[in-house]
Amino acid sequence: MDTEKKKYDKRLNKLEDELEKLKRGVNNVSEAESCQWGNEDLEDNPDEEPLDMSCFLAVDNASNIVAKGTILMDTNEEEFLRVMLEICLHREALLPVPLEEGFIMEVGDAIGQILSWPRHLVIQCSDLEKMLEKPKTKPVKDLKSNKQIKQLRGTNEENEKELEQKIVQVEKVTGKEEISEKEKKRKREPKVENEKENVQVNEGKGGMTRAQRRPRLRVENNAVLTMTALVVDAQVLKVDSIKLQCVDDLFGYESFTYLNWDDFEAIFTLDELTGSVITAYMMFLYEQIKNGPKLDHGICFVSPSAISPSERKSKRKHIADASRVVADRLSTRKDNDIIILPYNPGRHWVLAVLDVKTYTCYYLDSIMNSTINPVLRQIIDAAMSLYAMQSVNWVKAKCPYQTGGTECGYYVLKFMKEVVEEGIAILANDNVGEGKVVYTDEDIDGIREGCSSYGATFVFK
Repeated sequence: MDTEKKKYDKRLNKLEDELEKLKRGVNNVSEAESCQWGNEDLEDNPDEEPLDMSCFLAVDNASNIVAKGTILMDTNEEEFLRVMLEICLHREALLPVPLEEGFIMEVGDAIGQILSWPRHLVIQCSDLEKMLEKPKTKPVKDLKSNKQIKQLRGTNEENEKELEQKIVQVEKVTGKEEISEKEKKRKREPKVENEKENVQVNEGKGGMTRAQRRPRLRVENNAVLTMTALVVDAQVLKVDSIKLQCVDDLFGYESFTYLNWDDFEAIFTLDELTGSVITAYMMFLYEQIKNGPKLDHGICFVSPSAISPSERKSKRKHIADASRVVADRLSTRKDNDIIILPYNPGRHWVLAVLDVKTYTCYYLDSIMNSTINPVLRQIIDAAMSLYAMQSVNWVKAKCPYQTGGTECGYYVLKFMKEVVEEGIAILANDNVGEGKVVYTDEDIDGIREGCSSYGATFVFK
């Protein structure tokens, strides 16, 4: 740490020298102009405003700089200043005064906008040297100073990051980014690795996920999605994930799932849905049946994560384990004769609905001209053999078909919703989707609203 600190001190000293030179240059120009115009002219305009109104913009406290801009109005009376945001340093930082008209909440979306900013969080560039003052490292007798030194030495990693941030901020403002070729190469290498890793969906916070690279669709014009997005962006980003506790009757045993920010972002961007999102929507439907206005048609659910394949299991082991899960659910179903089984064979969601009374299994796939998945068929056939020693009659149900590449999860959720509302008759009568060939945007957005708003209710639990 001593070696690293010397490096940072050296870089700070260099930056301070650059700033001092810039100040001297400005002063020399000012003196030269004063000589040309004479003292009388200066006395005639003593209150002339300085031309440089550039400033730093901070949030929460003055040391947390998130952007750079220009002061447009300063009456010395108002609590807020009118500023134009020009350079963004932290895209995800929330604006102190959001722009409600354009639903602009983050600094990264407000570049070029005229904003109201709290006066105490606007720092003029002329005061930059005050922010770059280095803490004294020599021991002193003052108790307050001693306390500061102990804090510096006690949080080495935090101090290192804070120092690096200040250096980067100054370099961006002065345009004097002096980075060695070795450092440039070191900064480029992790970026390449992240691009390779982020091909998969929902990989975590190591880099931009697939959902983060996609734009949000039809969110701004939807009040429910807009409000949910505000809650998620403000609260879920602060934690790794939120826990959703399932009631015991949902799958026949105590269970829970977790939703993270990427799961919500997949909903907002219409990207592929994870098993956690599918499970959350099943919880939502179950509560609608037990506590809401929906009629109970004798429906129970099987967890998608319990029957979908896993890389840790062989195909044979997977079929055997999944069959036992389904057989156990048949045993604990009580008086429910309709079993809903969402299944993901690999980056595609399908739905099986088992009618225990007639030993019929309806298969719904949003891809046109698809065949019944053979592994899922083996799982349910084996489960029925274990439970009732009966063979299953498989029916490929008529249903709407997706037109894109990532809508399968939303179609499966919509299929489940219609079965919960109408019962098994909707499948027996080939009336899923009410004759629609493709679900409309309104149909899909209704699913997105229910799923995201239900998940967001667990943020504050």
